[in-house]
Amino acid sequence: MTHDDGPVPPPTASATTSTTGRSPVEPHPEPGVIDGVTVRPPGESPRAAVLSVGDELLLGDLTDTNATWISRRLKEQGVEVVHHLAVGDDQQAMGDALAWLCARVHLVIIGGGLGPTEDDRTREAVAAAAGVDLRHDADLEEHIVQRFASMGRPMAAQNLRQARIPAGATAFPPAGTAPAFGLTIAGPSPTRVIALPGVPWELHELWERHVVDEVASIAGRRVTVTRVLHVIGRGESDVAAVVEPLVGDREGVTLAFLAKSQEIQVRLTVSADERSGALAASQPLVEEVTDALEGAVAGVDDEDLETVVLRLLVERGATVATAESATAGDIAARLGRVPGASQALLGGVIAYATASKHQMLGVDEALVAASGAVSEPVTEALAAAARDRFGADFGLAVTGVAGPSSVDDLPVGTGYWALAHPDGSVEVHGRRIPGDRGQMLARLGTAALDLLRRRLASP
Repeated sequence: MTHDDGPVPPPTASATTSTTGRSPVEPHPEPGVIDGVTVRPPGESPRAAVLSVGDELLLGDLTDTNATWISRRLKEQGVEVVHHLAVGDDQQAMGDALAWLCARVHLVIIGGGLGPTEDDRTREAVAAAAGVDLRHDADLEEHIVQRFASMGRPMAAQNLRQARIPAGATAFPPAGTAPAFGLTIAGPSPTRVIALPGVPWELHELWERHVVDEVASIAGRRVTVTRVLHVIGRGESDVAAVVEPLVGDREGVTLAFLAKSQEIQVRLTVSADERSGALAASQPLVEEVTDALEGAVAGVDDEDLETVVLRLLVERGATVATAESATAGDIAARLGRVPGASQALLGGVIAYATASKHQMLGVDEALVAASGAVSEPVTEALAAAARDRFGADFGLAVTGVAGPSSVDDLPVGTGYWALAHPDGSVEVHGRRIPGDRGQMLARLGTAALDLLRRRLASP
């Protein structure tokens, strides 16, 4: 099964494409060969599939974030992911899916189904597909026992099921309580199968300890890097019209666009023999595209909008406070999730109800009555009040109509955002924002944060 719960993970390094000293598997000098078996014939580009296991995935109870994460990691190592499949907790269904995939790819990564309960059947399915029995691994049992002891928790006898893996498999000691393993399934075209637990942090850690080098053995050392430009305030077609002529048919560069609720991502993918080379090769193009989009790029790679805003505030030695109506504290929460936010975020007020705008921030009741709670004058007053109340350099405020019905004849989607500056001036912007309630509120908060970013980035 694939779960998002489980023990709180210990601190770990973020995912990289490093392959040094992290696994007992030594990459074979000949790419495509692992444990003496050729799983990728010379001349074939490495192909992989992700098989996710768990009834909850098919019932819609859980989003399969593991498959997305695994695909990104495989791409970084130059492996093309050609299939994503999800199956329930049924051994026959898993076996059928595995057989179908093994006929088409060099590598299958399985996520989930390695727990201690009867519905965790990945071990049995892989063993059946390989035509081998399960064997009890005494070393894995010791790892599991010690893991429970370290957490100060009693271990149920059924956890010993997790120490059983297919005969001939390479065991990967657990990061949590679920061991993983790798096994080459023989056939006309042998396929390497790697089974990982579904708990995301355990999967991530085991990937770094063991799977990175397994993948390198199959794919070779060439890595692929995707540079991501986070574009805000421009539509997908508008962005494409600017970027496509710049990238064109540049050799070794793949261009893609991803439209998300709050931004457009421009994704530039390049390959090289090592990660540093790929980053260096892509940097001039990243800068060229950023310049062409004229300030609409809010961040690059892992630096999202909130991270950029806080970095710019800290660099300027400036602070911000918020007054939020429609977004109900989401802007402050987004900033607060960034490590080190306390250096620049002083606080915020959720002035959601109309009366609270006066009671909490002193906005003139007559102004609210005359202009409406969702209006340019009230949003301006809220931004100034937030700056003054907290003694911040900047005050950021939003009001809006998120639905389901209109307010004061304003249609659903109407939003205003305002920024109070250190010199006492306040600028206000507004428009009708598309999308459902959640999308509208997220986009409203993004518009406010991006306004602050643009002003901080100005000379």
